[in-house]
Amino acid sequence: MDIASSQVISTILRHDSKVTSYKIALLRAINDVMLSFPDLGSYRQDVAVPLRLLAEYWVAYYWGFVALDQPIAQGQRAQRDGGLRNDVEFRPALTEFRRQWEEHTGGLSQAADGFLVIHELRIPRKLSTYPTALITAYQKTLTTIAKTIKMPIQYAGPGNWTIFEKPAAYRELSSRVVAF
Repeated sequence: MDIASSQVISTILRHDSKVTSYKIALLRAINDVMLSFPDLGSYRQDVAVPLRLLAEYWVAYYWGFVALDQPIAQGQRAQRDGGLRNDVEFRPALTEFRRQWEEHTGGLSQAADGFLVIHELRIPRKLSTYPTALITAYQKTLTTIAKTIKMPIQYAGPGNWTIFEKPAAYRELSSRVVAF
């Protein structure tokens, strides 16, 4: 299915199940990536956006929802296999990472600190100053979020892989995204 660039966002939103905030977060992350690299559209070629980069933005977006003292649910919690599922798949990983971050930084935390965190951990010299356990928790969080992101990418349109192309070699942390 070939969808015109002007119809991509409306198609994604129209076919969204509206059960979770995943597709809105996906659109926002793609938009933030495009704003970070404004020359991408000038080449008129497909653009590969690493899932890791999208996952970093999701850390920032969902940071405020995993506050240790007042978590905010993002959807219904369903019963499955005799247990109560999380409202977002990556809540345990992100919550643990946030706990470690707050412990390391002395407990100071605000809802917007997710952006501070991702920018801080992108700089190699700053990254090297953090404990290994914190970095490991961050990597686990990114991996868990990247796996979660694959779902709204695959089911973004009226059928599987109709908005975003599934690459021939589907690697763990990258996905091909058709340029808008």
